[in-house]
Amino acid sequence: MRTYLLVCAFFLGIITTQAQETPILRVDVRQNLLTQKIDILDGPKMLSQPEIRTILQTNSDALYIYEKSLNKQRINNILSFVDLGLFVGTTVLAFAPQQQSSQVSNLFWPFLVGSLAVGITSGFFRREARNLAREAVDSYNFGLTPNRPSLYFEENSIPQQAIFSFHIPIR
Repeated sequence: MRTYLLVCAFFLGIITTQAQETPILRVDVRQNLLTQKIDILDGPKMLSQPEIRTILQTNSDALYIYEKSLNKQRINNILSFVDLGLFVGTTVLAFAPQQQSSQVSNLFWPFLVGSLAVGITSGFFRREARNLAREAVDSYNFGLTPNRPSLYFEENSIPQQAIFSFHIPIR
């Protein structure tokens, strides 16, 4: 019995050391005051960008997708600050004392429309950055290639077969 326990402990030790050779990464998305913060975690440890790059260098596709995610995140940050500036400008124009009535209508509506357009565009970049970060981590963790669909869609896919399995005879 004792040798059985030693053999089991030995194999368990081998399995755990082999499982820990490559880290399993995961994505954590947090919403900041203006933008979102995309963190990549290795267990409970939050990785810095140089650590992420060194880990992802083993999979060039994952590194390329991660770089695209960083670029989208930078654009989202810039658009969020522009949106904040336009919102402040719109608010100041709406509540500032008016010297003449045509001045507010000349600047208020372009600022308002610009703020809405930048806010909507920023949302697209925010979602794209988040999805690309998840795709990069999935590509690293599971060895997905760019031509293959993401793992999330493979598990929940509907089989390509007929909905009804019986045939209605027509006379």
